[in-house]
Amino acid sequence: MLKTVSSITNAIGALNYKGTWNASTNTPTLASGVGTKGDYYVVSVAGSTTLDGISNWGVGDWAAYNGSVWQRVEGGADGNFVNLSVSSTSTLSGLTASTALALNASKEIVSVTNTGTGSNVLATTPTLVGDVTLSTGNLVQGTAAKGVNFTANTPAAGMTSQLLNWYEEGTWTPNQGAGIDLVGTFSSSATYTKIGRQVTLTGRINGSTSVANVTNGGVLFTNAPFAPASTTVGVLINDAQSQTGSGAIATNSTFYITPMSVTPTIYFNITYFV
Repeated sequence: MLKTVSSITNAIGALNYKGTWNASTNTPTLASGVGTKGDYYVVSVAGSTTLDGISNWGVGDWAAYNGSVWQRVEGGADGNFVNLSVSSTSTLSGLTASTALALNASKEIVSVTNTGTGSNVLATTPTLVGDVTLSTGNLVQGTAAKGVNFTANTPAAGMTSQLLNWYEEGTWTPNQGAGIDLVGTFSSSATYTKIGRQVTLTGRINGSTSVANVTNGGVLFTNAPFAPASTTVGVLINDAQSQTGSGAIATNSTFYITPMSVTPTIYFNITYFV
């Protein structure tokens, strides 16, 4: 129960101010069950000195002796409570806590193990009801291979995973394949996107004069950013968009293609699984 000055004076009568008290070093020295009725000190330095079972002393609090025990009168600008009980509906603003807070089954605010950093921390494995909106910032994955779990959905027969645990996009430079017929200087550029196990590669192979492939199964490029789980077929098109072909990326990240006629640029696109 929160004690006020009026409740203390009603209980013990006249108060006698004795000065300030350092609750960290217990200066001047106060002892449980020892004092003169009505004497009180104002806390100048917060601390955890225990007086008659009370150890949460904040700056501005009063330590008042009622003739039997020391009692704490809440003071200062900030509330300092071990337990806070609120009846009916109340709005709390500017509330801080030394540990993480959560609601228990009885809808009581309780202290839980702090499992993160920052000013707002959730308990271990929290359950949130309703939509969650991030007004600023991102949802940051803290552990590799963890992600969004869709096990609430009824899976198809043969399901092996319902965990989405990867997103990445970027650029890469394909290496020149040994199977192409190049006139001039080789150059290349490409992009990739990885969503879960699915990877999509899109790019171009250039010859400053021309590039071609006359051998079925010639190597267009090597060093794909992610090796496929199995050989997968993709598509090719020449610079004039007058000829299309196909290619297959193997598990060694090498892209083999069908013959392509002379052209300044061969474009490619392939989607596969890792």
